[in-house]
Amino acid sequence: MASIVDKEIMTTTFENATEFVRKVAGQLTPENLLFLYARFKQAKEGKCNIPKPYFFDFQGKQKWEAWTSLGNMSKEDAMNDYVNYLSELFPNWETELDDNNEVKDGNAGLGISVSRMVSEDDVIPDCDKTVFDWCKEGNVKNVERCLTEKKNYDINKLDEEGMTLLHWASDRGLADMVSLLLSHKADQNKKDSDGQTPLHFAVECEHFNVVKVLLDNQANPMIKDSDGISPLDIDTTSSIKKLLDTYRKEHHKQNI
Repeated sequence: MASIVDKEIMTTTFENATEFVRKVAGQLTPENLLFLYARFKQAKEGKCNIPKPYFFDFQGKQKWEAWTSLGNMSKEDAMNDYVNYLSELFPNWETELDDNNEVKDGNAGLGISVSRMVSEDDVIPDCDKTVFDWCKEGNVKNVERCLTEKKNYDINKLDEEGMTLLHWASDRGLADMVSLLLSHKADQNKKDSDGQTPLHFAVECEHFNVVKVLLDNQANPMIKDSDGISPLDIDTTSSIKKLLDTYRKEHHKQNI
């Protein structure tokens, strides 16, 4: 049986690993993300405890299948799997974290919990990239250039996947990108094709900094999506729940 000290070391290593993955998820394939997502959920919550998503929810179904396939795997084994898999992908990942658990060398802060798994398409040449491509990559400079050059560009238009630029930035955990888009009049409460706002994505993907930026810019956590679920209803981290609850209480006071 592992000692308490060993468990504490493993838990700390696992938490550091999840922080590293949050920063470099943009470099990972959908297969990598699903593997890590399943072990993360198993380590945090144990055996899959949610019903199978509807057939049309393809990405939710992928996540559910990845998690439920682990069966009764222990939380400790899930943490070990997670750390070992990450070490295969990034052998020196522990040395790339600074004292504040930030990835050195300016790697983009992208979240492991992305709700939209990006397909492994052929690499798009820079000359053919759209503002949506630059946004998904987290390239703030080129997104700003595109928005500045296209004076009448509709920043709130939906792409072929039914999402705006702000939805993608929120999904990826790109706080600087979110701030840029909001400064260009992106609608913080715009709904995607499923009725979800950017805040739905940020809360579901547990991007604390993005949630804070959106709330600071009057994003409404009480807006319900097509299934009647608001950001307030989503199971997320305690720190994000606290942010949302603070907004709810302040909103209640203003309406008394």
